[in-house]
Amino acid sequence: MTTSPPTELTRELLIAVRDVMSMSHLRLRAPLDRLELTAPLSDALWALDPKLPAPSMKILAGRLHCDPSSATFLVTRLERQGLIERVPDPVDRRSKTVELTAKGARVRRELIEAMVARSPLSALDAADQAATLRLLRKALTRTATPETSAADPTGAADGTA
Repeated sequence: MTTSPPTELTRELLIAVRDVMSMSHLRLRAPLDRLELTAPLSDALWALDPKLPAPSMKILAGRLHCDPSSATFLVTRLERQGLIERVPDPVDRRSKTVELTAKGARVRRELIEAMVARSPLSALDAADQAATLRLLRKALTRTATPETSAADPTGAADGTA
C-alpha cells in the first residue's frame, strides 16, 4: 500500500531547500560581482561542464530549464565577456554548440569554488552531505520524466552522478 508524503513535512522540507538556495545566492553576491556575473549568467556557466560534450543551444536551454531565447540571451552576454564561444557542431554544421574559452573555464572554476565554500551545506560533515545527496537524488529519480532526464546530462536525476 502506497501512502502519500506528509503534506506539512513536505512543505517544511521545501522551505528549508529554498532557504539553503537563498542563503547560497546571498553569500555569492561578492564573488559574482568580482567575476562580473549575474546569478543567471553563473547558472549558465555552471551548466557548461567541460567534462561533457559542448551542448547545443537547445540542450543548454534544457539544462537551464528555460526557453531557448533566454539561453541565447545568456550566451550572447557570456560571449561578449570572452567566457564562451559558439562553434559549429561537428555533427551538424548548421547548428552551433557552446564551448567555454580558457578564461571561461577559469571563471567557472572560481565560481564553483566560491559556491562550495559559501554554501550552507558546507557546514555539514561528510556523512551528512552524503546522506543529503542520496536523499535528494532519490527524490529526483522517483519524479524523473523523459524531459527532466534529458535536461540533466550529469546523471543527478537518475543517481549516476
